[in-house]
This record gives sequence, C-alpha cells and structure tokens, in this order.
Amino acid sequence: MKRVFVLVLAVVLAVGAAAAAQSPTGQEILDELNFRTIMSGSGSAQITMITENAKGAQRSYSLRVYVKMDEEGDAQFLEYLAPADVRGTKFLSIKPKDGESQMWLYLPALGRERRIASHMTSDSFMGTDFTYDEIGGNFDYEADYTVQRLQDQVEQGVDCYVLELQAKNSGALYAKVRMWVWKEQMVPVKIEFYSSGDTLTKTLLLDDFQNVSGELIPHKVIMASNAQGTRTILELAQVSQEAVDPDIFTVRNLRR
Repeated sequence: MKRVFVLVLAVVLAVGAAAAAQSPTGQEILDELNFRTIMSGSGSAQITMITENAKGAQRSYSLRVYVKMDEEGDAQFLEYLAPADVRGTKFLSIKPKDGESQMWLYLPALGRERRIASHMTSDSFMGTDFTYDEIGGNFDYEADYTVQRLQDQVEQGVDCYVLELQAKNSGALYAKVRMWVWKEQMVPVKIEFYSSGDTLTKTLLLDDFQNVSGELIPHKVIMASNAQGTRTILELAQVSQEAVDPDIFTVRNLRR
C-alpha cells in the first residue's frame, strides 16, 4: 500500500511539474506578444479618428498612416486628410534599433515642422487621449517595467493571461500597467494605465481583430481617459501590408 501511495505521489508531482513547466511566466508572455503598435510589420491604413468629450460630443477626423518595421528600426508617418482646419497636419516618428527616438509635428499654419522635445512626448497628441509616445509606438514596456503574471481571466469573450507591470523608476510614463493578453493569438485586448497611488487614469481596448497578410491587426481601438471622461476612437480601413517607400519616413516629406 505504501508503495502504491509513493507511486501515486510521484505521478502527481510529475504532472504538477510538467504543468508548471508549460505555464509561461509573465516575462515570457510579454516577450511573445505579437504586437508593438496599432499596426504590425510594414504597411499603410486609412483611419477614422473620433474624439469624444466628457459630455459625449464627438468630432471625426480622417487620417492616413504609414508604418515601417525592419532591421533598422521602426518608423511611422501620419497625415490628417480632413476636416479642413487640420488637413495637411503631419506627424513623423523614427525609432532606430540603436539610438534615441525622434518625433516631429508639421503644422500647415506655421509652414514648418517642430521637433517634439523629450519632455513633451508624454503630452496629449493633437488633443486626443493618446500621448505622442503612444501614437508614435515609442511606449516601451520591456525597458521601463518589471512584469508579473496574475490569475487568468476572460476579457472581451476570450481567455486571457493577465499581466501586471510595475515601473522600474519614476521616469516611466505610468506607475503601473495591467494587460489582458488573448491566449490563442498572443495580442492584448485590454490595457489599463495607472498613476501613482494606484489610480486608474486610462483604459485601452483593442477589438475587431482581422488577419491582414498573416498579421492580426485590431481594426477598432479605443483609448478612454478615466480621469477626464473623454475617449478617442480609431477605426482602421483599407489596411495594406505592402512595402512603403522609405522616402515617406523623412523630415523633408513633412514639408511636401
């Protein structure tokens, strides 16, 4: 009987050890994310952007975005197409593999581009609920945060890993970030951003994922400011993964 008990115990321990080995850590989940910016890889998209104030009043914008990701780094070029008072406004973000990220904003009324200083990258982008860093894809989870895995949950109808990221230092944009990662596809479906004092400041929802040339791209993205009661809604259309001319991602292209 004792031998049987020992055998059963050994089997239970072995199964438990195997299950633990197959269960990824928070860092492993973060490393496996198939997501860096709203668009992965390289390509372009038409975007409808809707800003909503605390009273529910909305304003709609039409934009075109170009993205490039390769061995040299990431780059993004965004241009406002409508309405007329912002048409021609352009934004360029360049994030080399080695070196400092750079961002510029071109305003037609000024007729020239303006470099976004490093102390301004956490400011609101064009009155939206996104910062310059978030729009430009420069928000770096791995460099600025430590991660731990929390209990799994169902979010937006899918099974998710739940990660909690704590800022390594006071220079991080947020004190804490909580992320729900869709297990099957390894993409986030919800991200919460907290300030010091464990105050929820913003919530990002990613929805309507569609397969574009083998990449799973969210076609609806909502950033809500819990503090201000405002929202910014991005709806992607005409998404293409075709190669983009490198000349698009240049400062001189801002002036064209």
